[in-house]
Amino acid sequence: MKTKNLLVIAGLLVVVGAGWIIYNRYRVVIPPVDITKSEVGWSAKSISDTHEGKVSLSEARLEFSNGKLTGGMFVADMNTIVVTDIADTADNQHFVEHLTDQDFFETNKFPTASFVITGVTPKENNRYDVAGNMKIKNIEQPVSFEAAMVEDGAGKRLTAEFTIDRTRFGIEYGAEGKPGSEKDWFILNEIFLKVNIVAGK
Repeated sequence: MKTKNLLVIAGLLVVVGAGWIIYNRYRVVIPPVDITKSEVGWSAKSISDTHEGKVSLSEARLEFSNGKLTGGMFVADMNTIVVTDIADTADNQHFVEHLTDQDFFETNKFPTASFVITGVTPKENNRYDVAGNMKIKNIEQPVSFEAAMVEDGAGKRLTAEFTIDRTRFGIEYGAEGKPGSEKDWFILNEIFLKVNIVAGK
């Protein structure tokens, strides 16, 4: 009887242990994101110069399973857009006002932009191929890029650098290849983005 009980207990321990391993492997972990340290940097070029700046995030989430990135999202508050390369206060304010009007992001109608991950492929050295949907001015388009995950004692940091074609999101002011601008275009279509999301353990 004692041997039988021991076998039953051993069997239960095996089942519980296997269940715990499976649970930890497939459970989704969502660490808290530090919004104050997370942001999206941007850079855009015209035929004569380059401008750059940042946009704050109002919401962000990173999802992990078995220690690997599996999903996530972020929402950018477009009313927080700043320009970092123009020193003159008046010129800087004028440029920001232009970026937020109908020629560009029209933030009075579209105060946020977002990105939602739809697929993640792990690579070597904590790097991932990320696919997802980006929405700007209520226009959603698929976007893909490579991202890197850096971990330290404080938590995790996701970084990614990639470009988007602004005309795919209805931002056509001064754009090349658009009707009426074949000869007079002066702003390149590509916007360079640098995403930085900081999460805890």
